[in-house]
Order: sequence, then structure tokens, then C-alpha cells
Amino acid sequence: MSYVDGEEEAENQFERLPDDVVVNIFDKLSDIKCLCRCFMVSKRFASLVPLVQLVSIKTNIFHCLSIYPSESENPQNFTLSPSSRFNLSGLLFFAKLTQIRSLNIEIPSDFMDENDSFFKWGTNFPKLDSITVLYASSISKMMESEQEDETDNGITQEEIIRRVLFAVDRLKDALLWVGILSYVVQFNPMLESVTICDSMNKGVKLCLGGEKLVECWNGFSVIKYVSLLERGRSWTQENMKVGYVPVLELPLSGCVMKGLTIMNFRMCADDGYQAGKAMVDAFAEEQSVFSEALVHILENGKDGIKAMFLFSLLNQN
Repeated sequence: MSYVDGEEEAENQFERLPDDVVVNIFDKLSDIKCLCRCFMVSKRFASLVPLVQLVSIKTNIFHCLSIYPSESENPQNFTLSPSSRFNLSGLLFFAKLTQIRSLNIEIPSDFMDENDSFFKWGTNFPKLDSITVLYASSISKMMESEQEDETDNGITQEEIIRRVLFAVDRLKDALLWVGILSYVVQFNPMLESVTICDSMNKGVKLCLGGEKLVECWNGFSVIKYVSLLERGRSWTQENMKVGYVPVLELPLSGCVMKGLTIMNFRMCADDGYQAGKAMVDAFAEEQSVFSEALVHILENGKDGIKAMFLFSLLNQN
């Protein structure tokens, strides 16, 4: 038997598999790039791939969900940014997958600067009333920290400003994640769970299911998303609370953070907004040295915290 004959026999054997078995195989693949390749193999595959229930995405196809209000100021009229149109083919293929129940999305990170290694951001999805960013100059074990020279642990005013601007820039990440949620919950009515993270694990991993997913389903709209975009662009210093801790010892993890800044940006909160609660909600799904640092700071009040730019870290209410 020739090599070609062997290929044909293997192909014929696969063709004998029932449709539900083939769909189950596609579910095991789950990766959207693999599914797209399978979709183009044959008419049968093209009819079965849209039936997959488990999908994993590790591309930036959703970046084309960055929308901008038109000059007419009508929030129902929006256009795709020019750079986003390159992702439309991937998004159009994703739209064919109409039976998704579990969706895992990993967004490529673009953090290349070593100075930005020690940070974590989070927000309370799907409410998104604020963004919280923890940023440290260094993180080390207590034993290692004791061996270091105990010199000035302060940071310059220029570095503080850079970090504040860096924190504001995380609004783009949060808005992108909201845009993704808005899209997937509206166009995937069978969706039962969705997770979103970034490839470098800098954002608190978003895991939604059950009632929270229903809340997304009922609460998202293009008009609301455009409103969030506008509020993100119109931030003011009055909405930013920034605190600084020179040295923070964390007994549970045995770590020491130096030069720690904690920044909370109030985005679209109501009059009863409390910064402390918003920070806890933002890191509720996180289990790391950053979440320990946040809990430690909130439990110990303002002890050891230096306010910057005349803003206090926590609400007094």
C-alpha cells in the first residue's frame, strides 16, 4: 500500500466517525486557530466546527472592539479604529461559533519595560466603577531584604507621576475587557462561563458564570460601553486616590515590598462609592502577594501610608 493510499484510508476512517464524536474532538482542541484550520478542511468540518462548546483564544482578535464615538455625538453611531480592521476576519470566524458554553480568552500583553515588572491591576467586573493598581519598586523575601543595604526606599516625584499615568493607561485594558464581555455575552446566548486574562498575568483574572454572567447579559449595551469610554477619557485628578508605602512586610507570603504605590481611579461610581470596598472587590479573585498587600494595607488603615498629590488613600466615610 502506498503512502497516498494510507492517507486516504486514514481519512476514510475519520469520515466514519459519528458527528457527535467529531465535535467532541474539536472541543478537545478548543484553540480557535486550530478550529479555524479545521473549518477550512471540508464541508463536513465546516458544518461541525460551529457546534463546539469549549473555545480558547490566545490572539488579539478582540482588539477591534475598541470603538470610538462619531463626530455626530450619537452614541449609536460608532466606527472601528483603522488598526482594528485587521482583526475582523478572526472576529467573523468567532461569530460562527454559536454553541459556545465555556470561553477562555488570553489577551497578549505588551509590557516590555523591566521597570513595569512588579504591578497588578484589577477592577470589579462587570460593574467597573473604578480601577485599582498596585505597583512596587521591588519584591523580595524577608531574608533577602534583610541582607540588602537599608538605603532610602523613596521614589522620585517623576517616578510617581509616571506610575500615575501608567495606572490611568490601565483603563484601556479594563475597557477592552468590558468590550469583550459585551460582545461575547450578547452573541453567545448559550454561554455558561467566561474567563479573561492577559498573557503576563498583570490583570486580575476575570472569571464570570452564573448570576454574574446574567448580570452582564442584562446590563451591557453599545451605548453603555461608549459612555464608559467617554468617562475613561475625561478622568480628573479629583477621581484619583494615590498612596505610598516605603516598606511593606507581608507575613503570610514572607515577602517585602519596597516603594509600593496604590492607586485607585474612580470611574463611574455612584454617590455611595467607597474606595476601600472598591479595591477589595477589584482583587477579590486574586490570590497573590499583591492581594495580601492590599488586605494588609486596608486592615491597618493609614499606618505607614504617605498620601501624595494631596489625596488620601481611603475614604473616611
